[in-house]
Order: sequence, then structure tokens, then C-alpha cells
Amino acid sequence: MVIMSILYVLNALLSAATPILVSQLTDTEWEEIEEYPEDGTEEEKQEWEEGKIAWEDMQDYFDQMMGFIGWTAFHSGLLAIIGTFSAFLLWTNREAGIKAVGLWIAVNFVGGIWMMWRMSEIGFTPIDDYGQEAGGTMIPDLINQFSMIMGVGQIALCNGFLLALLVLVASKSKPETTIDIPSGFR
Repeated sequence: MVIMSILYVLNALLSAATPILVSQLTDTEWEEIEEYPEDGTEEEKQEWEEGKIAWEDMQDYFDQMMGFIGWTAFHSGLLAIIGTFSAFLLWTNREAGIKAVGLWIAVNFVGGIWMMWRMSEIGFTPIDDYGQEAGGTMIPDLINQFSMIMGVGQIALCNGFLLALLVLVASKSKPETTIDIPSGFR
């Protein structure tokens, strides 16, 4: 739990810093990247407009992602706090420590599923329209659906493994009892 807590602290710090760093790199208007071709042909002007629309779509996508990353930082920070607290409890009070780790697993599972759902709303990739000939938005839609299914499966599998590990540790670390119950398998 200590190692997981340290990793979640690092994740929280990096997630909190990412929107600041990205905003410094992407606060650019399309006109600063490519000047409007005032003396250009209609085709050049149309290409410039298409580029501007694509740039604005990408900026909207990045804005949504940066808002989402703020929630990721919160989730990681919460898991770091619960993990540190549960690691301390595991050393001092077995029963409370096991319950705290169970709480950590529950917060990790519920938060992970919520973040996958939220990420699927934003899109794992920007939704680009490749045109009728290339399938339109079918490819990005398939990538988003596949990513959602794989993400939820990964969260369920990892947290299921952690829960099984917690049950194993809880059962193997029970204090010895003085009551000897005879086995029915003799």
C-alpha cells in the first residue's frame, strides 16, 4: 500500500501539473499558426477555413481533456490519502487496516469506472470525420467503444485481483483461536 500510495501521489502531482503545461503549449490561435491567404485562391481559402475548424475542434477536445485530468488528479490524491492511512492501519490495527484497504479498492473501482465512462463521453481519440469514402466517424467510434470495453475490463480485473489478495491476506493473518473445531473431512 505504501508503494501504491507513493505512485498515486506522483500521479496526482503530474495530473495537476499537466493542464498548466498544456495550456502554455496550446494557447495559440489558428491565425498565429497559418496566416489567412487574402490573396490566395478560393481553394486555399477553403483549406485555411477547414484547418481553422479542425484546430478549434482540437482545442475544444484538449479543453475537455484538461478538465477531466483535474478529476484524475483528485482521484489519485484521494487514493494516495486512503492508501497511506490504510498502510498505517495495517501495521497498527489489523481489522481496521483490512477495512481501509477494502475502502481503497472500492474507491479505486468506482472512481475508475466513472473515469472510464467520463473519458468515453469526451472520446479516447478526437472524433475526426474521415469522409464518406473512408467510413466517416466509424473508425474513431470503434476505437472509443473498444477502449471503453477494455478499460472497464482492466479495472474490474485489477480490482478483482486486489480484492482476492486482500481476502487471502485477511484469512491468512487471522489470529489463532483457542477453539479447535474438528474437521469434517477426516
